[in-house]
Amino acid sequence: MGFAGIEVIDSQPGEINLAIARMQGDQDFAKEFKSRFSAIHGIQQVEPDADRGEVLVHYDKKALTSFSSLLALKSTFSLLFPGVDTFKLAAWLSQHL
Repeated sequence: MGFAGIEVIDSQPGEINLAIARMQGDQDFAKEFKSRFSAIHGIQQVEPDADRGEVLVHYDKKALTSFSSLLALKSTFSLLFPGVDTFKLAAWLSQHL
């Protein structure tokens, strides 16, 4: 089950693969997603695929769950997904990390 057009395809420690409806067919959004998420401390690699509407994110869980990284995640999600309750989104995603 997804949240706000985001679906977890697969997750394992240090890696999460997401389907993002808004990304499908939108190369500009995929590039912006990669740029913004790559800048967050704890995210090691971001591999978007706009053709499939998917993104694979490699991360360091300990670094990503630091206070500053969590604030950066919230801010980035708010920017890229306006109108979405980012606290609910973060809580939903955290179940898969």
